[in-house]
Amino acid sequence: MGKLQLTILYIFAASVATLMLVYFSLNWYTMHGDFVSVPNITGKSLFEAKSILSDYDLDYLVADSSYDENRPPLSVLDQQPRKGAKVKEARKIYITLNASQPPSVKVPPIIDNSRRQAELILNSWGLKVGNLIYVPDMAKDAVLNIQIAGKFVKPGASVRKGTKVDLVLGDGFGNQIEEVPPLTDLTVLEAKAVLNAVHLNLGMLVANGAIEDTMNAYVYDQEPKFGQPGKLGPGNSVQLFIREDK
Repeated sequence: MGKLQLTILYIFAASVATLMLVYFSLNWYTMHGDFVSVPNITGKSLFEAKSILSDYDLDYLVADSSYDENRPPLSVLDQQPRKGAKVKEARKIYITLNASQPPSVKVPPIIDNSRRQAELILNSWGLKVGNLIYVPDMAKDAVLNIQIAGKFVKPGASVRKGTKVDLVLGDGFGNQIEEVPPLTDLTVLEAKAVLNAVHLNLGMLVANGAIEDTMNAYVYDQEPKFGQPGKLGPGNSVQLFIREDK
């Protein structure tokens, strides 16, 4: 065998040896075929998740945060890769963490909207509808103002997500204030019609003795009384004392 052939053979053998060395080195470096199954850490606290991943020779990285009021603060809301995925040891698991405080949102412009529209808008912004406060105004169920914790706030104010927003609504009667009408000697049916005409409600019926037909029983007294100082607002009730005979 000549020198040229030997040289070619040596070069070929050296190339094969180098390729094999690189292959086995990469195989060792990447731990080829050495996989672990990703455990479930969703719903766990950050401390628990870290401990579980450590047992599997895995690590974690907080990739994002969100807020869920139904989950504990600093608990894992999501993980990637998910439970059961095959990954190499020392792989980082990307987690979404539940924030310790709800994020801030701005109170949306809901004044002059209807109650129904306001409720839908507040819910879409992550806010809750609190108390419904009715005040005299001709625009029934229109949002006239906004309150939070008893204080008036303006649209655009920053509040925590999940805050309860009280709606100040029109009652549909305006500034009408009614004097109590006289109802004695009327039947309950007649008294109810009179009360409806002045936007007052029929209150409790207190019977004196047995009554067969309540609506045809007679009113012998009322509370508040006719002529009594003071006036009632729309929607207030008048209590009637009734008996069988006039």
